[in-house]
Amino acid sequence: MSILEDYDRQTAWKYESIRGTFHTAESLVSKVGPDGCFVPFHGSTVVFRADKTCLRVIGMMQDLLYQDLRGSGMLAERLPVSTVHMTLHDLLSPEAGISGTAEERSGRILESVLRAGEIVDSVVRDLAGQRIHMVPDRIVNMVSKSLVLLLRPQTDEDFETLTEIYRRFDCIRPLPYPLTPHITLAYYTPGTLDGDRLGRTVDRIQADPENAPVFCFYPESLTAQVFSDMRTYLDVPLRLCFCCDGGLMRSVMAANILNSLAAKRGLDVRGEARSAHPSSQGWPVPDEVWKTLEDHGVPPDRTYASARYLEEKEVPRFSLFAAISEGAADRFYSLCVPDDKALPISRIFQGVRDPEYTRATLEETFEDLYSRTEKAMDLIENDFAKMKGR
Repeated sequence: MSILEDYDRQTAWKYESIRGTFHTAESLVSKVGPDGCFVPFHGSTVVFRADKTCLRVIGMMQDLLYQDLRGSGMLAERLPVSTVHMTLHDLLSPEAGISGTAEERSGRILESVLRAGEIVDSVVRDLAGQRIHMVPDRIVNMVSKSLVLLLRPQTDEDFETLTEIYRRFDCIRPLPYPLTPHITLAYYTPGTLDGDRLGRTVDRIQADPENAPVFCFYPESLTAQVFSDMRTYLDVPLRLCFCCDGGLMRSVMAANILNSLAAKRGLDVRGEARSAHPSSQGWPVPDEVWKTLEDHGVPPDRTYASARYLEEKEVPRFSLFAAISEGAADRFYSLCVPDDKALPISRIFQGVRDPEYTRATLEETFEDLYSRTEKAMDLIENDFAKMKGR
C-alpha cells in the first residue's frame, strides 16, 4: 500500500455527507460569539502561506458559501483571504489545555512560537527550493466547529516531504492525531444548524477531482504564527518586503533601517528589498547607498548586494508588503497580493522620492525613509503588543 493509499484510508470519513440537524461543538463558544463574531482566543501554530492559485480558489469557495447561506446565520464572520493558510502543526492554545495566569499563558505561547521559528529556519535551510504539491480533496465538517477544505498531496514524495517537516515540530508539542492538511473556509456560529441546507451548499461547491487545481507550497512559505482570534494572525518572524522600481536604493535603505530599528526594539521583524521590474535584476547596489547607511549608524546588510526582482513564488514568503513606488504597487496588484497585507504599510511609504530620477539627495531620501520606517515600526510593535495581550 502506498503512502497516499494509506492516507486515503485514514481519511475515509471525508466522504460522509453533511445531513440532518446538528448542534455545534460546545467548545466553539471559545472562538465564536453568539453573534457570529470572533472572540479573543490566543495561541500559536505553524502554517504554510498560500500561493496565488490557492488564494483565488479559496476566495471563490468562500464567496459561494456566504452567498448561498446568506441569511441562514449558520456561518461566523468571514475569514480574510489574506489569512488563508494550510495548517501544518498546531502548537499551544486553550484547546491544547494550556493553563496558568494570562501572563504565564502568554509567555508559554511566545516561547513556543520562537522555538518554532528556529525550526522553520532550519527547514528553509535544508529544503529550500523544493515544492510540495497539494490538490483540493473534500470540503468537510470539521468536528462540528468549521468547514474546512482537506488537501491531498499529489504524490507520495509530496506527502513524505510534508510529513518530514511536520515531525520536526513534535518536539514542541506532539499531537494526538495524524497530519491532516487543510484550509479553514469558515467557522460556524454556535447553535443548532440545518445540516441539510449546509450539505446541499457544500455538495455544490466541492472540487471536481478530475479538474482540481494544484496548489504549490514551498518551505520558504512556512511560518510560525501567534493569533489573538481566528482571523488575526501574526508571523514570527514577521517578514516585510520593501519594493521600489529598481530595488537598488529606496527599498534597500528601508529594509536596512527596519532591521536596525527592529534590533533596537527587540522585535522579531525582518525586512528585505525587491525590485518591481526585471530589468534591474542583478545590478549591484551603489556604494553610496551603503555609505549613507553607515554614516547614520545603520549596519548595512550586504546579504542582498544586488537587485532582486519580486517573483510570484516569493509572495507567500512575506508577511507584509510596502510599495515605495507606483511600479511596486502595480507589481503587487499583478501578483494578487491581498490589500490588507500591502496597503497599510504602503500608505506610509507613498511619496518617497527616488534620488536617481529626482533632485532628492541620498541623504534626504534616507531621512525621509527613516522617519516613515519609524512609523511603520510603531504599527508593527503595536500588533506584537496586542498578540501578547498587553
